[in-house]
Amino acid sequence: MFQCACVNCQKVSGSGHSSVVLVAADSVGIAGATKTISRTAASGASFTRHFCPECGTTICAFSSRAPGMRILPAGLFAGQNDWFEPNQLIFARSHLAWDLIADHLPRHDTYRGVDRS
Repeated sequence: MFQCACVNCQKVSGSGHSSVVLVAADSVGIAGATKTISRTAASGASFTRHFCPECGTTICAFSSRAPGMRILPAGLFAGQNDWFEPNQLIFARSHLAWDLIADHLPRHDTYRGVDRS
């Protein structure tokens, strides 16, 4: 569980970050149609978002760097997400000062293990 401050997450969430959960791909099932959009990340990986074709809500996303994982927005579980507690901030290099994020969270400029700070 983490908060992501990358510019693309800021655009999608309409905030200074997005709060997401990483889960194994085989633990996620999607019923019904979704639309997708893919983009090339700075790392060169392909990043794909699945969203509802009716309302535009992001359902899940994944990176070609981690095809066995899915990224689920914590807000997808609205009303039933009291369990969510972020444990890190990624893409801290894009964190905006006005976006107040808990000071105790470990911060990484990119994905863990890829920091270039």
